[in-house]
Amino acid sequence: MSYEVSEPILNSPYEEPKLYWYIREGEPPLKKDGRRRAVIWPPRDQKEPWDLSDGTLTPSPEYPSAFELALVNLIRERVKAWKAAGYPGVTRTTLELLQWWQREGREKRLFFAQLEAAQSNIFLH
Repeated sequence: MSYEVSEPILNSPYEEPKLYWYIREGEPPLKKDGRRRAVIWPPRDQKEPWDLSDGTLTPSPEYPSAFELALVNLIRERVKAWKAAGYPGVTRTTLELLQWWQREGREKRLFFAQLEAAQSNIFLH
């Protein structure tokens, strides 16, 4: 079975992902709405299981052999809510910088991932 898709790029690099390909071994690829959760797969030749006791990794309900990166997913959710609320708690200078990076007409727009990384760094500090 082929896991190739006719349209591998589904999203603009400047916006939060709205679609993703759901690919599982033995099944045809499905286009799904939303943003894929951050997941990781253990190497095929790994002999010892990962320690899940600290909650950093959790079994993925979507991919049987994968694990969700719990902290990454939590940070994404909280940063999105913080942004939607207008970045409460930031200094005026930080707010102006965030707005400057996202302003209309910017010659070299930042990718969504770049903005999200900067927002996450500000949010966590």
